[in-house]
Amino acid sequence: MSVERPSEETNGARRAREELALAERRLRGDPREKAWIVRGVIVALVLHAGVLFARMPGWGPEPKRVNPPAEQAMQVQFLKPQPPPPPPKVEKPKPKPQAKKIPRPDPTPTEPEPEPEPEPEPPVEQTPVQAPPHPAGPGRVAPGQGPGLIKRVEPQYPPLLQSSRIQGAVVIDAVIHKDGTVGEIKVLQSSNPMFEKSAVDALKQSRYTESPYDVILTVRVNFTLR
Repeated sequence: MSVERPSEETNGARRAREELALAERRLRGDPREKAWIVRGVIVALVLHAGVLFARMPGWGPEPKRVNPPAEQAMQVQFLKPQPPPPPPKVEKPKPKPQAKKIPRPDPTPTEPEPEPEPEPEPPVEQTPVQAPPHPAGPGRVAPGQGPGLIKRVEPQYPPLLQSSRIQGAVVIDAVIHKDGTVGEIKVLQSSNPMFEKSAVDALKQSRYTESPYDVILTVRVNFTLR
C-alpha cells in the first residue's frame, strides 16, 4: 500500500526553483562562474529528481510485512497423586491342630451301684372336717347366689298407674328362711308407693329352695307395660 506525501514534493520543487533563480542571477556575471553554476544546478536537479522518483508510489521494492510469531499454547496437565499402597496384610499364625485324646478303656469292670431303698411315707393324720359355723343371724348373699326361686308370684299392676302408662321398679331386702319361706321384708327403693305395696304382697307369696341357715336376699321387682 503506497502513501502520498505532497508536502515533501512541494518543498523540493520550491528549492529547485529558488536555485534556478539564483543560478540565473549568477549567469549574468563571470562566464567561468556561470559554467560552475550550471554544473551545480544540473547535479542538484539530478539529485532532486532521484529523490522525487524514489519517493513516488510504485518505485522501489514494497516493504515486506513481517507477521508476529504465533504464540505457542502450552498445555499443563495436573496428575492426581497416587494413593499410598495399602499396608501389607499380616497373617495370623494358624493354631496347630491338637490331637484328640482317646480315653483308654478301664480293664476293671464297674459294679452297678445299689439302688437306694425308698423312704417310708409319713403317716397321714386324719383330722375331722368341721362344718362352717352357723351365723348368729341371717347372712347376706350376693346376687345370683343363695336359694333358688321355686314359686314365683307376679305382682298386680296398680290399675291407676296402668291406665296412666306409668312404669317403675321396687328394690327389696327379704329374709329367706331355711325352709324357703319369705320372712321379714324391707323396701330399699321404690318409684311409687302403689308399686311398693303390690311388690311386697307378691314377694310374701313366693317360695325358695331350702338352705342350711337363713339368708338375706336382695330382690328387684319391675313394673313394665307391653
